[in-house]
Amino acid sequence: MIDPDNVPPIEQDEMLARFILEKKLIYDKDKSAKPRLFYPYKHVELSVNRHCDCTEEEIWDFGFGVADFRKKRLRGRCDITVGDCTFDSLSVVAKPIKDHPKGVPDNPNHADIVGYPENKEDQMSLAQKLAAKASKRMLPPEDLCE
Repeated sequence: MIDPDNVPPIEQDEMLARFILEKKLIYDKDKSAKPRLFYPYKHVELSVNRHCDCTEEEIWDFGFGVADFRKKRLRGRCDITVGDCTFDSLSVVAKPIKDHPKGVPDNPNHADIVGYPENKEDQMSLAQKLAAKASKRMLPPEDLCE
């Protein structure tokens, strides 16, 4: 994982993970992301996790931490490049989490997709474009689920 005292700038070719905590955010037939996975619920930014300097196990550990904090089950993740998240008004910024007042687990690899407009219809339009560029759902390794 990223050294929390030396967070590197985000590169366009970096991979990001969007963790899936609800089954309804993935199409059953082809396991692709529904636009709602990339919709910035109640905010104008969207939480993602950088792959930078992470092993697969560490990426999944971050996902399990998010699921535990939100008292939900980790149902997988969809990956997307930073470059695919940088269009129109959108960009990606590093937002490491440390000593969060609400108890969110520390995560030096946390980032946000920012620049969503205030208008909900415009947000959904951008979410549709992001979902179209994201990978199919990947399931967490079974040995990490126990």
